[in-house]
Amino acid sequence: MKFLERLLLRFMGAFQFLTVLPIPGSTAPVYESAPFFPLVGAMIGLLSSLPMAWLPTPMGLNAALALGIQMVLTGMMHEDGLADVADALRAGRTREKMFEILKDSRLGTFGVAAVAMALILRWQGLEGTANPYLNPFQIMGYVAAAEGLSRCAMLWLGLVTPGARPGSGADLSENRSFFVVIASIVQAVFLSSFLPLGLRLWLLGGLLVIVAIARRYFMARLGGVVGDCFGAVQQVAVIFCLVVYSWPTF
Repeated sequence: MKFLERLLLRFMGAFQFLTVLPIPGSTAPVYESAPFFPLVGAMIGLLSSLPMAWLPTPMGLNAALALGIQMVLTGMMHEDGLADVADALRAGRTREKMFEILKDSRLGTFGVAAVAMALILRWQGLEGTANPYLNPFQIMGYVAAAEGLSRCAMLWLGLVTPGARPGSGADLSENRSFFVVIASIVQAVFLSSFLPLGLRLWLLGGLLVIVAIARRYFMARLGGVVGDCFGAVQQVAVIFCLVVYSWPTF
């Protein structure tokens, strides 16, 4: 019974961390809740895809509504991470200067441009995902898989990259466990299980490449990862999934 209670607290902790939904009381630390990130991400995708699956209005509008629901549910935390990384991690800056900019709550030109481009790509990717060959339930499944798999990429980055400084990023990186490894693999396989084999291989293989590139980049620039790095990787990963969905070959 205590085991089930701990799992429930960790699941609710993932909701508390990844969404703005009011979760009362104390739950679990971020690193203990992390194994449930993909599941919570899939649930965000499932809920946000309802306009795309069921509204009779033009799909471009429905995709914009889906994107808006995601932004509201998550409080734009991942977009904020992408913006901070785009502002801070530029050539010619010292590591200390980059950390200073990462802590700054103000947005610069590069951050605004990065978020704007990401939103455009996600909007068009969502519209392209809802092609005429998919039924409403498949559309919901595709969006849920993209959101869940992008959170798997966050876990994989934490598993292979040390933290650069104390904080939530370091918590994810320094508290690696066999449970996180197994949970991330199981959820990745489950979330992609209903997709065609070729599409599944592209998604999983591409996400591993993204994580490998991100690790190399963050190690070279920061000596590890911070919380903003995970948000940036999530944004890149979900855009990749949506682009693959929209590719005419699939």
